[in-house]
Amino acid sequence: MTTLDWDYSALAAHYNQRAPYADAALDALMSALPLTPGAAVADIGAGTGRLSLPLRARGLRVTAVEPNAAMRAVGLRDGLDYVDARGESTGLPDRAFALVSYGSSFNVMEPGPTLAEAARLLDDNGYIAILWNHRDLDDPLQQAIEQAIRRHVPGYGYGRRREDPSAELAASGNFGAVQSLSRGFVHDTSRDAFLDGFRAHATLLRQAGDRAPAVFADIAALLGATERVQVPFHTRIWWASCTR
Repeated sequence: MTTLDWDYSALAAHYNQRAPYADAALDALMSALPLTPGAAVADIGAGTGRLSLPLRARGLRVTAVEPNAAMRAVGLRDGLDYVDARGESTGLPDRAFALVSYGSSFNVMEPGPTLAEAARLLDDNGYIAILWNHRDLDDPLQQAIEQAIRRHVPGYGYGRRREDPSAELAASGNFGAVQSLSRGFVHDTSRDAFLDGFRAHATLLRQAGDRAPAVFADIAALLGATERVQVPFHTRIWWASCTR
């Protein structure tokens, strides 16, 4: 069995309430990469399959790598093929994949060994892709939510999940020029699902600790009695070819 430094089990029940990746962003990535139908993908830190499933729907053959059993249990209901492993050491075969992807997971891995492992997995001229969904913090509601978080968690920070990974890719010596794209979208969701998304927000939960219920209460108060929430997001993707 594999373990993580932080237990994601409690997040699994809420994880699929988080916003999906923008179809337009994924379609643009597929247009940019010369992947053939049925090309093999290793989706690292796949969680419940938020990226694995749309990649599979686009005709790719996806192996989901996820060390947390509760996360895997959710994705298994959708028929995903899982490997119980960490991103730094997947146990998958050398040069077996056309694409290695990280959907909101690269930031919780050690970049050096993770990128070395990605290069090992990729076939000649294979690609790495790193994705995140970012709420648009220029939106008034999101600004109010940020203020509520920081009232309870002074110094709250997003860490590497809002940072450009280009320098880390370049430093690895295994990848060529980094390209990127961003596509905005509005996630129309229910009030309860929006709150559940924060209950699966590992970066927030780590820093809030026992203050998390107070954070959630303040966010709920900001939403009031509204039944639907329109949340502006950007799906941001960085990718590069493997050069070895």
